[in-house]
Amino acid sequence: MRNSVRAFAVMALSVPAIIGIAGVAEAQDKFKLGMAVGGNTCCEWMKAQGDVARALAEKEGWDYVELSNNNDPATALKNVQIFAQEGVDAIIQFNGQAASNPAISAVAKQANIPIVTYDIADPGMYFVGIDNLGAGIAGGEGLGAIIKEKWQCNPDLVISAEGAGAGIVNEWRTGGMRTGLGNVCPDIPKEKYVSFESQGDAAVGLPAARDLLAAHPDAKKIAVVGLNDGGVLALINAAEQLGRADEVIGWGQDGAFITGDNVNPHLAGSVFYFLEGYAVYAIKDVIKPIAEGNTPALKADAGDPASKVQPCPVTAEQAKAVPDMPERVKQLLAAPAGTTEYELFCPNKG
Repeated sequence: MRNSVRAFAVMALSVPAIIGIAGVAEAQDKFKLGMAVGGNTCCEWMKAQGDVARALAEKEGWDYVELSNNNDPATALKNVQIFAQEGVDAIIQFNGQAASNPAISAVAKQANIPIVTYDIADPGMYFVGIDNLGAGIAGGEGLGAIIKEKWQCNPDLVISAEGAGAGIVNEWRTGGMRTGLGNVCPDIPKEKYVSFESQGDAAVGLPAARDLLAAHPDAKKIAVVGLNDGGVLALINAAEQLGRADEVIGWGQDGAFITGDNVNPHLAGSVFYFLEGYAVYAIKDVIKPIAEGNTPALKADAGDPASKVQPCPVTAEQAKAVPDMPERVKQLLAAPAGTTEYELFCPNKG
């Protein structure tokens, strides 16, 4: 570990002093994990990611420091500087404002602190996350099956809720959903595919979604895909506000809003990532080997990650059998070490 105690050869050292120095050495040599949660108030899973990481770190006997990025790039950068000052041995982060990732990576590299990033890749960070392209295609095919049955593959529009800030992740997820839909319904004309920028947030994306619907006043049968559940819900919510949601069918990504008592009836399905449980993957495949002195080779590419999360596509009906997030976290932390939520809860294991 980076924190070590120098050895001193002092012949006249008393026994109590020896015990005292041994205690200091033990405290300083204890592995310390820093966790930067996303901090966007939209999503309870961001807080839960920290709760799970804390519990797993405690089971390993590690020290744990948690900070919130507050969904703000400047705060995310400041947090990695604080982690360096705190002497952490490794960092896990979810940073939804990816523009700050290069600066964060540079600070961590200068401090010689390995860093894991969830779902949004950076060349200097271990990537832990979903198979974004696979998740996108699976979700698109799920939606395609519904569109084929209900509309004989003839929607008026296919609307994509983009999240350009996520870079290649958006291309794989949202583009993958269009690909998956096309696998089932290959003859939908290209001009029926339109997009708006949602930033992956139902509230933030709402004005742009309303503008897009206003630009297509005659569209009724509307299929919606996107970066995540929140982005898809931006369009659904806009259609509800405009009185045009009767024939809107959406399929999300991440599973954040497909369980519980208030699932929007126009959200026909999603792809569970079980985001709150990502620390299982990060700790098993990256952090624990580092703590044991076996630092793995850096794998920063989302296409060849340090640890790949398996996607779990579900219809809204299938999702009713999946526990809500607090119960999932409870069961996850009671399961044997290394068990994933995909193993525990996915009704459609591949």
